[in-house]
Amino acid sequence: MLRRGRANGVHLEELTALEARQIEPRAKTFERALFSSTTSSVDPIVVVRSLVADARAAGITLLPGTAYLGRAGHTVRTSAGVITPGYLVNAAGLHADRIARDWGRSERWRILPFKGLFLKAERGTPGFRTHIYPVPDLRQPFLGVHITVAIDGSVTLGPTAIPAFWREHYGGWSRFNLAECAAIVAREAGLLLRNDFGFRRLAWGELCRYRRTRIVALGTDLADGIRAADFRRWGPAGIRAQLVDIKEHRLEMDFKYDGDDRSFHVLNAVSPGFTCALPFAAYLVDQITQLRA
Repeated sequence: MLRRGRANGVHLEELTALEARQIEPRAKTFERALFSSTTSSVDPIVVVRSLVADARAAGITLLPGTAYLGRAGHTVRTSAGVITPGYLVNAAGLHADRIARDWGRSERWRILPFKGLFLKAERGTPGFRTHIYPVPDLRQPFLGVHITVAIDGSVTLGPTAIPAFWREHYGGWSRFNLAECAAIVAREAGLLLRNDFGFRRLAWGELCRYRRTRIVALGTDLADGIRAADFRRWGPAGIRAQLVDIKEHRLEMDFKYDGDDRSFHVLNAVSPGFTCALPFAAYLVDQITQLRA
């Protein structure tokens, strides 16, 4: 991790366990830790609002709340009417693979949704000075339970990565889609039967995290003073648009994109997608420029 960070120009410090506790007194580690002094918290809603303001100031037309309905030749059908794009860029997250197939791309990839939930600390709970992350298992794309400090000082613990049964399975039966549910359940059942990339172990381990006590127990591996009584509330659910290679039967571990001279499709931009969104976007613009040359 230290080597990777430095290769990407990230300032990292290698610490002893004692030095780690001087930065975060509640942190627990074994012999060593890494510290990123340039890491910070942001409010993603404020960031997106700022980007929207910049886009409008540059004369870009935005159509929020407009649904993509399909492709018709060189045009795009939407709930706001037909649009004829000079070049289409698809960054639709949970629906990116479906849109890409409309444009003749993404034949070997499908989105497999995973639901993420965080526990929120109660008011008055002892806080933290900084985030605490576990060493990731590089065989899986999920980081695991970690401690995050928001810009207002509040603390969250999580997330889960529970297999979802349709793309927008945020809670209950809202946005239920029978066709999506059937396709996704069939794909998950196939992964379980074949046990591709250790999917049974992954799925079982993540399902166990649906219990609040399990997430709290994993949190105690990272810091002292984590108590179940301090983490009673679930935050809003998020859905991870995880890409699966259906030919190789494996989860995609890195960013994945596909395109030609007519369209470009960002198929896998999961965590740390938001963290690196601006440099990643600049990189993709370079890729599009090459395709259109």
